[in-house]
Amino acid sequence: MKRIKSFIIVALAIISIGVSAQTKTNAYYGMALPMGDTKDYINPASFRGANIEFEQLVNPNLGLGFLIGWNTFYEAKDRGTQPLSDVNGAITSNEYRYLNAIPIQATGKFYFAGDDAVIRPFVGLAAGTYYMEQRRDNGLFSSSDKGWTWSVAPKAGFLIPFNYRTSLAISVDYSTSFKSSDLPQQNWLGINVGFSWDY
Repeated sequence: MKRIKSFIIVALAIISIGVSAQTKTNAYYGMALPMGDTKDYINPASFRGANIEFEQLVNPNLGLGFLIGWNTFYEAKDRGTQPLSDVNGAITSNEYRYLNAIPIQATGKFYFAGDDAVIRPFVGLAAGTYYMEQRRDNGLFSSSDKGWTWSVAPKAGFLIPFNYRTSLAISVDYSTSFKSSDLPQQNWLGINVGFSWDY
């Protein structure tokens, strides 16, 4: 809980920088391709994700902000015999695997072009924490691991302005949720499509 409070305080401080600066709200629908340990656990791509980012431009090319979101992964395994981690034994059944990830991150972006450009490419970095829940269901038995992990996600993308205030936003990012005492490291490539609003 202390970790969450710390990030909220930092995020509010970032958002409050330059009250007269331009403010952006970026909302994305997210798809994700599992990589590394995540791919070993759940192989199919995820089409269930979203995030929202509040951003202040401290100058025309540099934005600082705060992001929250949600990604979920799912895979149904063929019927087989699986060991049960909570009891001494095994079960023969279908297995259903889930991974839920909720990011709370500070963000920074550098824009390579100004507001009047036809396309505004950018690179950025998000860093903070994830709340992760990893679950397996085997028949009547269910086991899960959950907890908070540190995270980082470099990203790149571009904005295509429709008018002075609204832009189409497309980005890719590579999310890493670092190993903790309760959870293994998780990695995935995110593909995000949404809108950006200036005000």
